[in-house]
Amino acid sequence: MGIEQALILAAGRGVRMGPRGQNIPKGFIEVGGEFLVARSLALLARAGIRDVSIVTGHLAERYDELPAVSGLGVTTLHNPLFAERGSFESLRVGLGAMRGPFLLLESDIIYEPRALATVLSSPHDSVILTSGPTGAGDEVYVWADERDGVARFRGMSKQRNTHADAPFGELVGISKISAELARQLDQHAGEAQPNADYESAVVRAAGDNPIACLRVDDLLWGEIDDEAMLARVEARLWPQLKAIG
Repeated sequence: MGIEQALILAAGRGVRMGPRGQNIPKGFIEVGGEFLVARSLALLARAGIRDVSIVTGHLAERYDELPAVSGLGVTTLHNPLFAERGSFESLRVGLGAMRGPFLLLESDIIYEPRALATVLSSPHDSVILTSGPTGAGDEVYVWADERDGVARFRGMSKQRNTHADAPFGELVGISKISAELARQLDQHAGEAQPNADYESAVVRAAGDNPIACLRVDDLLWGEIDDEAMLARVEARLWPQLKAIG
């Protein structure tokens, strides 16, 4: 049976978005007249996902306004500590609702359908999707080691100089999490610093569970953390995404 559930982390306050981030959650940023999270839900449904849990925090009530997507059940889970803790806490809240393997996504990304297809079609139990260099700013770099023909996750960081070798790719924000990896993530939750992000949870858990890294060099995708990144997506990325549907 294929994966049919997904978890979207959407509790962040969007501080770097300035006034826009004060008024809306980042998942409600519009590109091409569509909310980021609404577009993501539609793509998930097309990819065969049937149940999505969204961990909310900042302006959580906005997520009650999401239009229904045919064939997709959507549940919101509130993270009451969203203003005090990092995204690791949102991951912990969401893990309790997962039953078996699932997709893990960030709410502030826009991507082409191939991103989901690549992750879902992978034979590996746990997968981190990466791309080639984007030059978008605020990249999270992923390092991997080749083992038996598979790129195995070693670490990730926003600081490129944390490893002596070149990174394997840039983190997209779409991953496949096995039931065992989810268990390890939950186990490490108690060890996390209050402001830890979910990426640090993956780094910790990877020591106990192998994670395959996939790279699509020419993947069309973007993260939106500030107005400059939004402008880049609108000017450069959206015309290409619109063309492929």
